[in-house]
Amino acid sequence: MRGKRVFLTAALVFAVGAVGAAAQSAFHFELRQSAPAANATVAPPEEVRLWFSEAPEANSVTIHVMNAAGDHVATSDAAADPESDAVYFVKPTEPLAAGKYMVMWRGLGDDGHPATGNFGFTVAAQ
Repeated sequence: MRGKRVFLTAALVFAVGAVGAAAQSAFHFELRQSAPAANATVAPPEEVRLWFSEAPEANSVTIHVMNAAGDHVATSDAAADPESDAVYFVKPTEPLAAGKYMVMWRGLGDDGHPATGNFGFTVAAQ
């Protein structure tokens, strides 16, 4: 009987911890998806689009695209999608050449905490 009680107590503690961790991550600003996707090989994209877990603070999102040499790629300023305030994008001012690229982003969640991240993708030769 004591072993069963210890097992049930441990299972309850684990379940509460798992629910708490899931609830905590559900309320934090983070990147959920991107296009191009991380590590993807794609044709030259017309834009880099990021889907966040929640709408960020106004004017807090920056998105930078860098080429393999570490040079910034000229893009439009980060803009919110008119249909979803949790989706932001930039458009390169010129078509991206074949090669590797790094996307670096930053934004503030509605709680004021900053989040940052990066991912790479490759543009295939045409």
